[in-house]
Amino acid sequence: MRNALVVLLSVAAGCVDAVSYLDLGHVFTANMTGNTVLLGLSLGQADWQAALRSGVALVGFIIGVGAGSVIASGYGEREAVWPITVTVTLAVELAVLAAFGLGLYLAGGAAHTLILLAALAMGLQSTAVRRLGIPGVATTYITGTLTTVIDGAISRLYLVIFSAAMSDERGERRSKQATTSARGLVLPAGVWFAYAIGAVTAGALEFRWPPGGLVPAVAMVALVVVFSAAGFRRRGGGHEQGPAEER
Repeated sequence: MRNALVVLLSVAAGCVDAVSYLDLGHVFTANMTGNTVLLGLSLGQADWQAALRSGVALVGFIIGVGAGSVIASGYGEREAVWPITVTVTLAVELAVLAAFGLGLYLAGGAAHTLILLAALAMGLQSTAVRRLGIPGVATTYITGTLTTVIDGAISRLYLVIFSAAMSDERGERRSKQATTSARGLVLPAGVWFAYAIGAVTAGALEFRWPPGGLVPAVAMVALVVVFSAAGFRRRGGGHEQGPAEER
C-alpha cells in the first residue's frame, strides 16, 4: 500500500512539472535540477524575466521543504511505515495544489505567485516522501531514482552471472540474493515510469483541454491523503501499519 501511494505521488509530480513548464513560462517547479539549469542559462543569457521565474520556483521549493520538515518531524513514529505526520504534510500540499489550480484557472497565464505555489507544493511532497525513509526513491527529483534503478539492475545482473558460473551452495545463495534484491527495484522503476506518465497525461490534457492539466495531480494527492489516513491510522499508542508493511 505504501509503495502504491508513493507511485501516485510521482504521477502528481510529473503532472505539476508539465503544467508548470507549459503554462508558467517554461519553468520546472518539481524538478529543481532542471530548474537550476534553466536559472543558470537565463542568467548567462541576461534573460532576467526567465531568471526571476526560475528563482521564484527555487525559493518556493525551499520554503516547501522547510515547512514540510517542520510538519513531518513528528516524534515517536520512527518505526511507522507511514507516519501520520506524512499524511498531514500531504494534506497541506493538497490545499496548496488546489489554490494553485484555482489561481491558474482564473489567471490563465504565468504569474510569480502561481510558480511559488506550485513549487511550494512540490517541496512539501519531497519532504513527505523523504520522511518515509525509502532508500533511493524520490518523487520529484527523478534523476536519483533513475540512477538507483540502473545501478541496482547492473548489480543484480552481476550477481546472476556470478552465481550461474558457480555450481556450489555459494552460487545458489548468490542467485537467491539477486532474485530477492531485484524486487527492490520495482518501486524505483515504478516511480520513474509514473513521473513520465504524469507528464504525458498533463501534456495531453493541456493540448486538448488546457484547464484540465492539473486535475490528475490534485486527484492523485487527494487519493493518497484519503487512503493513507484510512490505511495507516493510529490506535492507542501504537501504529496500524496496514497489511503490506514490508519495505
